[in-house]
Amino acid sequence: MAFDRLFVVQVVVAIEEQWFGESREEPPIRSARRYRIDEFLFAAADVDVAFGIASEWLANDAFSDSNHDGEGDLTRIFAIGIHQLEEVTRLSEVAEKTHDVYGIALPGFYLGDVDSGRIPRVRQKEELEVFRLRRGRGP
Repeated sequence: MAFDRLFVVQVVVAIEEQWFGESREEPPIRSARRYRIDEFLFAAADVDVAFGIASEWLANDAFSDSNHDGEGDLTRIFAIGIHQLEEVTRLSEVAEKTHDVYGIALPGFYLGDVDSGRIPRVRQKEELEVFRLRRGRGP
């Protein structure tokens, strides 16, 4: 199976700052979250394989991290889910398309595409762009 199609996955990532009291054994006394969209370009054989790869990254906590560099005593970083998955082009077309007037278009994030808590939407498989297009329904 040739991995000759390029996809972009947009992953909703939470950055959670936690502040602790005297002891780290206790729950945090305060926490705050903000969110971002991280995008990853990768190759896959087809849309189902692409979804499988992205889902496996999430299942394996590939986007999780923690540090003590943020505002709080502890900063936790973790993925919430997939916001969007789109096919970009075929690998064999990359060099040629980078010389096009506008290069290779990557998916954008629409600022209004958030839930009531202003968190970027996490979509189910059938809501992702590549599966909607495959069913013949555009945006």
